[in-house]
Amino acid sequence: MLKNYRLSFWLRLWIFWLLYFALHRTVFFIYNHSVFDEYPFSEQLQAFWEAIHLDFSTAGYLITIPTLLLIGYIFSVKFINRFNYLLIILIGIINVTDTLLYHEWGYKLNAYALSFLLYPTQMMASITTSQLLLSIVLEVSLISFGILMYRFILKLGVDTPKQFEKFNFNKSIMYSVGYGMVWLLVAALTFLAIRGSLGLAPINQSSAYYSVHAPLNHLATNTSWNLLFNILKSNKASKQAGITYFDEKTIQENLKEIYKSNPKEQEKILRYTRPNVVLVILESYTSDVVETLGGEKGIAPHFSKLTQEGILFDSIYSTADRTDKGVVGVLSGYPAQKLSSIIKEPQKFEKLPALPSVFKEKGYSTSVYYGGESEYANFKAYWHQAGFDKIIDENEFEEKDKNSKWGAHDHVVFEKVIKDLNTQKAPFFTTVLTLSCHEPFETPIDTPYDEIAKTETDKDKKEANLFRKAAYYADWSVNKFMEAAKKQPWYDQTLFVFVADHGHRLPKMYKDTHRSEKYRIPLLFYGNAISEEFLATRNSRIGSQTDIATTLLGQLGVETSQFEWGKDLLNPSSKQFAFYCYDEGMTWITPNGSLRYVETTKDAQIITKTEGINKNVLLEELPFAKSYLQALLEDYAEK
Repeated sequence: MLKNYRLSFWLRLWIFWLLYFALHRTVFFIYNHSVFDEYPFSEQLQAFWEAIHLDFSTAGYLITIPTLLLIGYIFSVKFINRFNYLLIILIGIINVTDTLLYHEWGYKLNAYALSFLLYPTQMMASITTSQLLLSIVLEVSLISFGILMYRFILKLGVDTPKQFEKFNFNKSIMYSVGYGMVWLLVAALTFLAIRGSLGLAPINQSSAYYSVHAPLNHLATNTSWNLLFNILKSNKASKQAGITYFDEKTIQENLKEIYKSNPKEQEKILRYTRPNVVLVILESYTSDVVETLGGEKGIAPHFSKLTQEGILFDSIYSTADRTDKGVVGVLSGYPAQKLSSIIKEPQKFEKLPALPSVFKEKGYSTSVYYGGESEYANFKAYWHQAGFDKIIDENEFEEKDKNSKWGAHDHVVFEKVIKDLNTQKAPFFTTVLTLSCHEPFETPIDTPYDEIAKTETDKDKKEANLFRKAAYYADWSVNKFMEAAKKQPWYDQTLFVFVADHGHRLPKMYKDTHRSEKYRIPLLFYGNAISEEFLATRNSRIGSQTDIATTLLGQLGVETSQFEWGKDLLNPSSKQFAFYCYDEGMTWITPNGSLRYVETTKDAQIITKTEGINKNVLLEELPFAKSYLQALLEDYAEK
């Protein structure tokens, strides 16, 4: 009876874990329903079937230790149950966290997301009280239900032996051989479930990928398996590139073609060779809030007016969708990586070039202003290494000038910038990183969106209006800043550069979080330092945040070869392209259209295509995109 119970216990343990994963997937599906509701319902349900392979693999990992204990006849049921209760709690926390973060992040919980646990204050700043309460309720409910389901399926307290029988070596040889064969088969099946197949390649995320719609593939992917795989892969990322498309010669030939240009064709737009430079990095300022970029009218009326007076680069894309990556993209001209953020690794970012260091070498004084905590995401360490003489953060501001979560309000920070620049040695290079257009979107002024944000009952629409409210306030702050700057003696010799740190899924509520529209951001050169003939113009060359350093320094006649990932947006002979990547793959944008390459399925998808362009012409860009990604990951691994 006891031998049968062991095997029955093992089988029921498999059933429990598969049902527990299905339960969490159902909660994930319901909570994030707005992400999936545009797809056919049958295709949504298919995710639950496609998930079975990774669910089996994950269950195999979780059952490994109990299986060994069952084979060995050495531990009590009580010990194994306590071990499984611990796993139920851990898996519950992982899945609920993934459920709540997915709507905002747009991808499964991974090692990069976990790295932000090092900054609990800022993590909590991104969570509203209602979200915190919801997370606690979900955690307690799902974990409690999981434990009850475990006890029911395993029939604990009904027919559970008090102690697993110890193996008796005095049993017959036939019994011993039979016992060994049965449990050898059990061990083999567990290993097979973990590996996923008998083939050469073990299971990976592609076993859950069945749709051209990334969210549906995410729904089918087991969160715990994905997190474990991502952590292991992230650890390898610093040691090896991990992707090989071409040999080194082909890579270099393609990169040479990508960055080919004629320096003599560069347009010179500045009146001065050593202007002051004020770089404003706007938190989450997607093109969708700027009317002159096709965004909604009324959210950013002042900034839209500024774009009509300076040089507006209207086809610029962020290198990633998080601030820590965007800041490095702007200041160091370095593209974001798939599985990590270089700003988290000092031994690597110390090898990057940086704009403040270059300006400092040219005799500029340098400073950076941020209303939040500068230690967040390793900003302070990176800024010191980058060459900023002065770092101003939330410690320089009074509590009355801060919001309840992140730090000093944008307009307060801008006021300090104006005050300090009047005493800062010229020429100066000053960077300002705003923060008010960030969850929970708190503002110190009344906006046209206050009432609708309060009364809206639909969760997604309410969040979109809160975002509009914060973007409106950021625009108001920028306007106050520029009005004050124009009254200062240093204004006429100052170039202002405005750019977003990244785009945002709001206010359009993009469900495909990798779509290029989400990554499109404003880039504006502004001020009297620009020659009059170039004022009130648009530059429609396709580019990225990583091109800003090269473009800016090129105007000052400074050598830019150290910024090897950037191109000159003011040189018509430069190749037009933008690149960004994410866990599953990458997107490559050109004048002919945009391509998405999904690494897990080795599938190239044409996202957009310029009218009149044959799709094969666009597909010819794929080798360039692959070469770029491979070279980037190799470079990152070697740093």
